[in-house]
This record gives sequence, structure tokens and C-alpha cells, in this order.
Amino acid sequence: MVVDVDRGGDTLFKWADHLPGMLWDDVRARDAREAALCVGGAWEEGVFRVPLLGYMHAVDPAAQRITRLEDPRHRVGYQSGVVLLYALARSMGVPPSGRMVSPLELTGGKLFFTGAHSLATGPLAKRYAAEPQGFVDRAAALGAERVEGADYAIRIPGLPLLPLYVLLWDGDAETQARAFIGIDDRALFHLDLGGVFALTNVLVGRLVR
Repeated sequence: MVVDVDRGGDTLFKWADHLPGMLWDDVRARDAREAALCVGGAWEEGVFRVPLLGYMHAVDPAAQRITRLEDPRHRVGYQSGVVLLYALARSMGVPPSGRMVSPLELTGGKLFFTGAHSLATGPLAKRYAAEPQGFVDRAAALGAERVEGADYAIRIPGLPLLPLYVLLWDGDAETQARAFIGIDDRALFHLDLGGVFALTNVLVGRLVR
């Protein structure tokens, strides 16, 4: 099932409360312990516990509710919900290869990640052009680690078995600062392209916030 992840500004598609019932059906149709194992989470007392970009989420398929364990009052976003439910329903539990690629290099990615699906690298570069250490500090607070590459580069668990990468280059008198978002080349064992797009948007949102 491909879920619309393009309407972040539409209040109807802003929150995880609005996720389609079919996604919840897909999660309930799968063996819960298998689903938890494949995403690197846990299944306890009828609730999944899944880390997503620095926060532990509780996913309750019976109540169709997603919350942050650290702050149950926080309203979880629609795209975070898409990532969590799709992964719980479909992830094959394949470990990461450690090989970073652009999402455009994934099968079908060159056509998918254009236009409305273009990766949100611009906001990252703009936010940290004059404060690159702030990028490193914010990423570290979300569980990232420094890696080699660019002027500043980090690897961060999107999901436990699906690392993301962000590379940032300083600007100078002749060139603007720029950013690159990478992902493990086994991403499609966990998410479809729409889920990858949603995951990168959640990443950017948490880094620039």
C-alpha cells in the first residue's frame, strides 16, 4: 500500500491520528513478535516499542494510537506514523550493509525523488550554514555519531536497522553551503520509497527544529 506523504501542510494529513485504517490492518495482520523483531523494537503487553530518530515510540494497534514514551502528550506527526506502521507491517529485518547511497540510487528512486518528492536538503543547508557545530550537536542529541565525509558528516539510526546519513559542506565567498541526505542501500527491505521520503522528512524536521 502506498500512503500519501505529500500533505504535511494539510491539517487532515498532519498527525498520526489521521493514518488510514488499512495501514493499521496490515500491522494487525502480521505476527506481532515477528514484526517487533524485524524493526528492532519490542512487543510488550499489546504495544510495540520502536525507536525512531532519537525517540522511543509506543504503537498500540488495538487502539490505533502512537505516542512518544518520553512525552505521551506529544502529538506524533503523520509522516512518523507512516514510517512506523509501514516498517512494522513490511520490514524483512535485514541488517544494514553499512553502504551509504543517495535515495535516488534505490530501485525506482531516480524517478520518485523529483518534484514534490525532492529531498529537503535546502532547509538543512540554510539552517546550519552559519552554525555547522550546531548541526553536529543537534544530531548527537538525537543519537547520531560523526563519520568521515564532507566538512561535517553524521550517521543516525532512522529505525534501528536503517541508518541515515547527513553530509554538510561549508559555504564560502564563491559557493553556498550544501547538504546531502544518504541512506543504507538496504532501505527497501524496510520501507517503500514513500516511507523513505517520509523518514527523510522526519529527519530534517528534527534537525532544523
